Amino acid sequence: MFCIVAFVVLSILGIFSATHRELAHEALDCVFRRVTLRPCNTGFDEKMKARILGSVITRSETAARFLNKNFELLAWVFFLLMLTSGAYTLRSGYLFYVTGSCNGLNSSAFCVFDPTESNNQVSTSETCQINPTTETDLSLDGVDLSTFPVMNAGSEQGVVMIGCYHCEYTRKAYPMIRDLADRFDVQFYFLNYPVKEVDDSFTRLGYCAYQQDPQKFWDLNDRLFQGEMSLLDDPAYVDGLVEEAGLEKDSLQACLSSPQTQTAVLAQMNEAAKTQFFGTPTVFIHDQAFVGPKPYRVYAIALKGLFYWAF
Repeated sequence: MFCIVAFVVLSILGIFSATHRELAHEALDCVFRRVTLRPCNTGFDEKMKARILGSVITRSETAARFLNKNFELLAWVFFLLMLTSGAYTLRSGYLFYVTGSCNGLNSSAFCVFDPTESNNQVSTSETCQINPTTETDLSLDGVDLSTFPVMNAGSEQGVVMIGCYHCEYTRKAYPMIRDLADRFDVQFYFLNYPVKEVDDSFTRLGYCAYQQDPQKFWDLNDRLFQGEMSLLDDPAYVDGLVEEAGLEKDSLQACLSSPQTQTAVLAQMNEAAKTQFFGTPTVFIHDQAFVGPKPYRVYAIALKGLFYWAF
């Protein structure tokens, strides 16, 4: 087993050293012979054992004697450790590819592939649900989605997104979800939850725009996410987006000031709160919650599987 461990280590070191590349070739030959139950004809294992013992004995004779006596046992230990670490590395790589985290969906534990945790960042506010114990606490059970704006209504599959126009993480995730909804013609629900906004004016704007013309609502929604976030605080800029979307401003203004609109919007946000979401963006695909802006592939795999992502 020492030959296998040595081959892996020396192959890595051989990237930077010609000497180690030569030893890696010897180790590979030894591996081939050992797996066919033959001894190493190069004496590689004995040569490396002598080198290691020579280095250790200069520091501790006791350690050298222990190493010499238990060399094969220690080789097996390191081999098993290498297999275990390799299995965990493959598992982490797979989980990162399909969930955006080395440790599984929505995990905030350290991931070497995402050290800044950019795939799990959310905007929160005091009005959001307290962070649940696990992602399984996030659910669409009992939520009335009929109050949310919807695209491609009637599709068998559904994506539900709770976001905020002023949330930079939502602005990162929205274009990906929007693209998938168009690409696969899936039912897509969206609700602006004012996590980073001083009031519910943008949620009321979305409600009224959708009541006036669902298609123009989605046009306006895209424009609000595509524009400069800092300009959303300028009423004149927002009015310009409304005009570009082709919405009728007088009837829109009447809807915005209606008490009925306030009641309807409050009902929407109460339905969103039933999901126990704790920040934006939160995306539900097939009732599975994705917290934070995941890579495009993660949403695509969850929606259609690996085959659709590959092709």
